[in-house]
Amino acid sequence: MVEDLENRGTLIRIDLERCMGCLECMDTCPQSGNTEFPVYEKGEDGFPRVANHDSCIRCLSCEAGCRAEAISIEAPGLKDRATAADMRAQLKCRTMF
Repeated sequence: MVEDLENRGTLIRIDLERCMGCLECMDTCPQSGNTEFPVYEKGEDGFPRVANHDSCIRCLSCEAGCRAEAISIEAPGLKDRATAADMRAQLKCRTMF
Protein backbone atom coordinates (compact mmCIF):
# COMPACT_ATOMS: atom_id res chain seq x y z
CA MET A 1 0.00 0.00 0.00
CA VAL A 2 1.40 3.39 -1.00
CA GLU A 3 0.21 6.43 0.88
CA ASP A 4 -0.26 9.74 -0.86
CA LEU A 5 2.18 12.07 0.85
CA GLU A 6 1.41 15.13 -1.26
CA ASN A 7 0.70 18.20 0.81
CA ARG A 8 -2.25 19.47 -1.16
CA GLY A 9 -4.54 21.08 1.35
CA THR A 10 -2.07 21.09 4.25
CA LEU A 11 -2.59 24.20 6.31
CA ILE A 12 -0.46 25.21 9.29
CA ARG A 13 -1.94 27.79 11.61
CA ILE A 14 -0.18 29.69 14.38
CA ASP A 15 -2.42 31.42 16.90
CA LEU A 16 -0.35 34.50 17.66
CA GLU A 17 -2.50 35.32 20.68
CA ARG A 18 -1.39 32.05 22.30
CA CYS A 19 2.15 31.87 20.89
CA MET A 20 4.87 32.66 23.42
CA GLY A 21 7.59 33.14 20.82
CA CYS A 22 9.72 30.30 22.19
CA LEU A 23 10.48 29.09 18.62
CA GLU A 24 10.22 25.47 19.76
CA CYS A 25 8.28 24.76 16.56
CA MET A 26 11.32 25.75 14.51
CA ASP A 27 13.61 23.62 16.67
CA THR A 28 11.47 20.47 16.48
CA CYS A 29 10.52 20.73 12.79
CA PRO A 30 12.81 18.52 10.68
CA GLN A 31 11.99 20.65 7.65
CA SER A 32 13.11 23.95 9.20
CA GLY A 33 16.48 25.32 10.14
CA ASN A 34 19.21 24.86 7.57
CA THR A 35 17.00 23.78 4.70
CA GLU A 36 16.43 25.51 1.39
CA PHE A 37 12.67 25.88 1.89
CA PRO A 38 11.99 25.78 5.65
CA VAL A 39 8.46 25.36 6.95
CA TYR A 40 9.02 27.93 9.71
CA GLU A 41 11.06 31.11 9.82
CA LYS A 42 11.54 33.67 12.55
CA GLY A 43 9.56 36.78 11.70
CA GLU A 44 10.71 40.35 12.18
CA ASP A 45 8.58 40.50 15.33
CA GLY A 46 10.49 37.55 16.84
CA PHE A 47 7.60 35.13 16.48
CA PRO A 48 7.59 32.13 14.14
CA ARG A 49 5.84 32.37 10.82
CA VAL A 50 4.98 29.74 8.25
CA ALA A 51 7.23 30.27 5.25
CA ASN A 52 6.52 27.16 3.14
CA HIS A 53 3.41 25.06 3.71
CA ASP A 54 4.51 22.72 0.92
CA SER A 55 7.67 21.71 2.80
CA CYS A 56 5.62 20.25 5.65
CA ILE A 57 5.87 16.46 5.91
CA ARG A 58 3.00 16.29 8.44
CA CYS A 59 5.09 14.74 11.19
CA LEU A 60 3.16 16.90 13.67
CA SER A 61 6.27 17.58 15.74
CA CYS A 62 5.48 21.27 15.92
CA GLU A 63 1.88 20.77 17.00
CA ALA A 64 2.71 18.08 19.56
CA GLY A 65 5.61 20.03 21.02
CA CYS A 66 3.97 23.45 21.24
CA ARG A 67 3.65 24.25 24.95
CA ALA A 68 1.16 27.03 24.27
CA GLU A 69 -0.94 24.83 21.96
CA ALA A 70 -0.75 27.62 19.41
CA ILE A 71 -0.10 25.46 16.35
CA SER A 72 -2.68 23.45 14.48
CA ILE A 73 -2.21 21.39 11.35
CA GLU A 74 -5.12 20.80 9.02
CA ALA A 75 -4.65 18.29 6.24
CA PRO A 76 -6.60 15.60 4.43
CA GLY A 77 -6.64 12.42 6.52
CA LEU A 78 -5.86 14.13 9.81
CA LYS A 79 -9.42 15.04 10.80
CA ASP A 80 -10.22 11.88 12.75
CA ARG A 81 -7.12 11.77 14.91
CA ALA A 82 -7.17 11.71 18.69
CA THR A 83 -4.25 14.06 19.37
CA ALA A 84 -1.18 15.29 17.56
CA ALA A 85 1.05 13.28 19.89
CA ASP A 86 -0.87 10.04 19.15
CA MET A 87 -0.72 10.65 15.41
CA ARG A 88 2.98 11.41 15.56
CA ALA A 89 3.61 8.18 17.47
CA GLN A 90 1.72 6.21 14.82
CA LEU A 91 3.72 7.82 12.01
CA LYS A 92 7.02 7.10 13.77
CA CYS A 93 5.99 3.47 14.29
CA ARG A 94 5.17 3.07 10.59
CA THR A 95 8.55 4.42 9.54
CA MET A 96 10.39 2.06 11.88
CA PHE A 97 8.93 -1.15 10.42
